[in-house]
Amino acid sequence: MTHTDADRTVAEAWARIEAALLRVLPEAVPSLRPPASDVAIDAVEAALGLPLPPDFRASLRIHDGTGGNTPSAVPLDSLYSAEEIVEATQMWRDNSDDDPLWTDPGVLAYQIDDKSIRVSGPVRPTLTGENRIAVGTMNGDVWWLLDLDPPRGGTPGQVFRVDPECGTWDVLAPSWTGLLLRYADDLERFAADPSTSTLDIKGHAGPACEWGEQPDAVGVRPDWLRDVAPRDPYDD
Repeated sequence: MTHTDADRTVAEAWARIEAALLRVLPEAVPSLRPPASDVAIDAVEAALGLPLPPDFRASLRIHDGTGGNTPSAVPLDSLYSAEEIVEATQMWRDNSDDDPLWTDPGVLAYQIDDKSIRVSGPVRPTLTGENRIAVGTMNGDVWWLLDLDPPRGGTPGQVFRVDPECGTWDVLAPSWTGLLLRYADDLERFAADPSTSTLDIKGHAGPACEWGEQPDAVGVRPDWLRDVAPRDPYDD
């Protein structure tokens, strides 16, 4: 198998994460699962009918997600294994809210202006599973997803965090590689001086799932909705 520069960057990012975890949370390192096989990764694409971003494939070939033991190695209960990705993504599809009223850009703009939802970055604040791949969760309350079809300004393969109960959507990184590098940076900052890192790490549980939230985005529209006329859904 030919290893690309992207493969090497993903491997280097995971190496940095593992080294930093050994410094700040060594008990979490065993939760990093061994590699997934190419057969298992191909099966994900076949089952979902979607291509996995190459850097995410490369990541699965290093760690097939993380175990659900405590403390967690990531700011979630776990990253899904290849098999779990299929199950979780299909669940999102089965429970999708595709009502065109609530996915209308004007209605989305209205909800942001009304502060009933909060959105940071170029992501559609909907609960659809279309062109999205679930890659991890915190107790089914907070999720990380790959977005293969983002709105204007987004990057296919970007990673976003969604908390459906709180109505918040946050783009964490423009790619899986970007997310791993961001996490490695923050772990290393935490190791050097916790006050310089956006991570909140509790020894008994691991990194808090609030990592990546942008609370200052309340009432602020992302650029792709900036010039959209708001539409009150309750007037329909």
